[in-house]
Amino acid sequence: MPETTSVHPPAARENLVETVHGRPVADPYRWLEDLTSDASRAWAEAQDTLFAAHRTAWPDRDAWDERLKALSVTRRVSAPVWRGGRHFTERHLPGRDQAVLYATGADGTERFVVDAGTLAPQGRVRLAGWRPSWEGDLVACQFAVDGADITRLVVYAADGGGAVDEPVEGLRHSPVAWLPGGQAFYYVGPAAEGPDGMLRVKLHRLGRPAGEDEEVFGEQADGFAYFGLTITPDGDRLVVSVARGIAHHNDLWLAETPVNDPARPTWQRLVDGTETKALASIRLHRDGGGRLHTDRGAPRGRILVTDRTAARGDGWRELVPQDPDAALDDSVLLDGLALAEPLLLVCWSRAATSRITVHRAADGKRIGEVPLPGSGTVRALRGRPEGGHEAWFTYTDFGKPPAVFVFDAVSGRVAPWPGRGAPPGPRASVEPTGAPGSTAELLTSQVRYEADDGTPILLFLLSRADQPLNPPAGPPRPALLTAYGGFGVPMRPAHTPSARAWAQAGGVYAVACVRGGGEHGNAWHAAGRGAAKSRAVDDLNDAARYLIDRGITAPDRLAATGQSNGGLLVTAALTRRPDLYAAVAAIGPLCDMARYERFGIGHTWTAEYGTAVDPGQLDALLAYSPYHQVRPGSRYPAVLLCGADTDQRTGAQHVRKMCAALQHATASPAPVLMRRTTTGGHAHASAGTAHDLTADVTAFLAHHTGLPAPTSATADGSPR
Repeated sequence: MPETTSVHPPAARENLVETVHGRPVADPYRWLEDLTSDASRAWAEAQDTLFAAHRTAWPDRDAWDERLKALSVTRRVSAPVWRGGRHFTERHLPGRDQAVLYATGADGTERFVVDAGTLAPQGRVRLAGWRPSWEGDLVACQFAVDGADITRLVVYAADGGGAVDEPVEGLRHSPVAWLPGGQAFYYVGPAAEGPDGMLRVKLHRLGRPAGEDEEVFGEQADGFAYFGLTITPDGDRLVVSVARGIAHHNDLWLAETPVNDPARPTWQRLVDGTETKALASIRLHRDGGGRLHTDRGAPRGRILVTDRTAARGDGWRELVPQDPDAALDDSVLLDGLALAEPLLLVCWSRAATSRITVHRAADGKRIGEVPLPGSGTVRALRGRPEGGHEAWFTYTDFGKPPAVFVFDAVSGRVAPWPGRGAPPGPRASVEPTGAPGSTAELLTSQVRYEADDGTPILLFLLSRADQPLNPPAGPPRPALLTAYGGFGVPMRPAHTPSARAWAQAGGVYAVACVRGGGEHGNAWHAAGRGAAKSRAVDDLNDAARYLIDRGITAPDRLAATGQSNGGLLVTAALTRRPDLYAAVAAIGPLCDMARYERFGIGHTWTAEYGTAVDPGQLDALLAYSPYHQVRPGSRYPAVLLCGADTDQRTGAQHVRKMCAALQHATASPAPVLMRRTTTGGHAHASAGTAHDLTADVTAFLAHHTGLPAPTSATADGSPR
């Protein structure tokens, strides 16, 4: 692979060593934490120049760009949200940077509620979330500028009449719970008093300034916490979920809201997370009851039910027990008049792929299964709030872009939903297929490799159908390995243009379901959380060794990439085993784990990583902290570190310090590059900026693993 020696910009290396809990902790690039100093700016601008020079030298960058664009030109629509006589869908249309929100009436008449792409130049405003009122005449929409985590909430008329209220500013992707009548809603916003980041549940009345909004809940949380909101259509029951940081347990508080004074609900604790040490979420029923999803006594999750949600303890009974082989995802109640009896659809994840089982709502007995379009991923399982016999969901896998399907519980059939983005026609039954995401051109296989402690780990492999992997045909191929391994987030089959393009070009795309994720429930998350986070890093390197030992790839042809916590994994993996990789790209990673709590909102993640305030936890953090594990004289692979100066989540400091440390230390000719943007955040500002990042990362990794971009002759699986 390329061996051109890269000249890196100089960076002052300070002799800064602090004694923390009796141990020395070096931090030679602390000065780069100040993004505004003259020295820091000059260094960053020199890095911009270096990156631009390398970018122009990637011979296939334009070809990758074109192929990724071709694979991204799809019409995507969300599963419908039904309110009143309307249903609402968010649509991503070809050629548009931002989504459009549509409302469709009972007669089929469509109106667009808001087009986020028209709200600012260059598509800089993103529709970050929306919630219709129960009557379906209003929609609370949240917008983020340049991919920031801070949002503004604006209420729009569903008939296309535009904004009807003054905006509520300074939110963080707040949940919204409408009261009946559409004249008020609950949301989560900054506390009127207290330190920055303190949140409260508030009541907003349309027509009043947001500054007059009343705080209705928050002091019960006793400090920093995140809140979730669930409310019944008649507004008589409101449930607040309370999680302290990214914790592995939460509280549930129930209020019966007086219609004449919703600002003064009476609260009682329904679930005490400090007692249960478990996660719980609630679905409220119209008849006064509800069902509880919890992992208490069931690491993979189970469903409890009650006839009256005010009840605690003996008032709840188990409806659907834990599945020993699948993790609980979601459920929806179907109780329409066309059904002989109410049914409960339960969505599970087994071996990181979705399945939906059908149960009697009365006793939880399983009576069937919903046929899915393949072995992929189901998201957004939804019914009608007023009841019905149909459920809608979105399905995707490695070979299929997201599409909406509807399940008719009367006929037992699944069909593409006949709305925009789905083909019209008769409601033909959908039969499941065996391979997760395989198509005529590509083949997806699911294997298990053994971690060095003997634990089996799931691994998805995407490759050309004419180039088998079992056994591998021909010499080792360029392979791209990715993982996440944190916060209980599962890695599941999903349509990813970069994965398809990589496989079409003749490479192998690999997704490792390492510990710390949620592929197998809470226990799998716990196995890679806190002091065990280092285990997730080893799992990733074990996946790399598996691909190499099987002859699928070789160290000079293997790349790894990850974003956010996945970026932490791949940078930690390269410092631990630089010999395994030819190239690594990390997007918005955490790298300085001794100081991550000081950047962005890192202080809320101590339940996931631990805290440097504790001596034992500091030792665990430093054991894998990428910045502290860089060793001068090591031959590091080509590295691309991507970040935004305005990243409000992880902070831009990680990318800068890691880049300087690797550039100083590496003894190989491979470049260490920093791709910096001065706008945007941890999330992408628009489809265009997301595409540009993907094209750069793909071209960089392909260049350093020897993978040419797919052409019209190779994209369809034809011989090269």
